Amino acid sequence: MERGTWTFIIVTLFLGSVTAAAAVPGIMEGFGGIVIAIFLVYCAIIVVAQLFSALFAVQKIIEGYFEKRQVSRRVELR
Repeated sequence: MERGTWTFIIVTLFLGSVTAAAAVPGIMEGFGGIVIAIFLVYCAIIVVAQLFSALFAVQKIIEGYFEKRQVSRRVELR
């Protein structure tokens, strides 16, 4: 992916977690709420990065499964 796409994804995750944190009154008030929101954003970034890695690995496995393979031939040693 391009750098702009990654930036967009990160900004979207950050804004999404901030709006979700703002929607829950009580726990997210004050400085503690900001720290919790930043921690949740950090965890979301890690989860999304691991998800992309897993999907990339699965894609490579599927491509390898359907790839044409060379037919091996028997070699006799004397």
